[in-house]
Amino acid sequence: MTLTDTEETQFETLIRPIALDQKALRMKKYIQHGKVTTYSHSLRVAKTAFALNRSLHAGCDERRLVRAAFLHDYFLYDWHTHGDKLHGYHHPEIAAENAARDFGLDQKEQSIIRTHMWPLTLFHVPASREAWIVTIADKLCGAGEL
Repeated sequence: MTLTDTEETQFETLIRPIALDQKALRMKKYIQHGKVTTYSHSLRVAKTAFALNRSLHAGCDERRLVRAAFLHDYFLYDWHTHGDKLHGYHHPEIAAENAARDFGLDQKEQSIIRTHMWPLTLFHVPASREAWIVTIADKLCGAGEL
């Protein structure tokens, strides 16, 4: 999915305030998949979610969509060595709490993050268009990073 120059500018305007924040830049220290950092993965998920919303004409709240997509894995540790074998189940809650604390996310944005691992987190089903888009974008990006 490619964005037009105008869409690229709109995406950059939405992502810049959090992507350049020193707290978010800490995600560059951790590997997410293969050799891809959590920061790079999260930026890719945010851009993919933005593009999906545009191409599907889903009508998402783009500010919430981009913020939650970028912060969906804001757990701030190396999950490969953290020792939690159930990281996939636990990290959405950790990421939502960290993101709410550091970036003041509202309840809807936190819900988007908490549900992004569905269907692995069986009882945490995405409950908004934004949550579904982030869930799909995360799977698409993650599959390409293995």
